[in-house]
Amino acid sequence: MKLDFDFSDINLQYLLRTRDLARQDPEVVATLQGISVEMAHILTQTTPEELTHITRIKPPLLVPRQEAWWWERILNAIRSGQPGEIDAIVEHVFLITSSKPGGDVS
Repeated sequence: MKLDFDFSDINLQYLLRTRDLARQDPEVVATLQGISVEMAHILTQTTPEELTHITRIKPPLLVPRQEAWWWERILNAIRSGQPGEIDAIVEHVFLITSSKPGGDVS
C-alpha cells in the first residue's frame, strides 16, 4: 500500500523541540513521550545532523494521544465557536497530556 504523504519535516521539528525540552527537563519529556528518563537523556545528546535521519520516515510519528471524547469535545467547540469551552479545554490540557498512566500527575 503506497501512501502519498510526507510528515518527515514535522517529525524532525517535533524531535528537535523534544530534544531541546529534554535538555531542560528530561523527566517531563519522559512523561510526555512515554519513554524512560534514560532514553530522554540519550535524546539530549543527539545533534541536529544525527536527528535528520528521521526524515527518512515519511508517515507521522505523532499520533493523537487523547481519547475520542476529547477530540470530539475540542473539535465541536472549535466548529461551533465556543471560546469558553475552548478555554476550559486549554486550561486542562496540561493535566491530560502530562499525566502518567493511571492518571497520576505527581
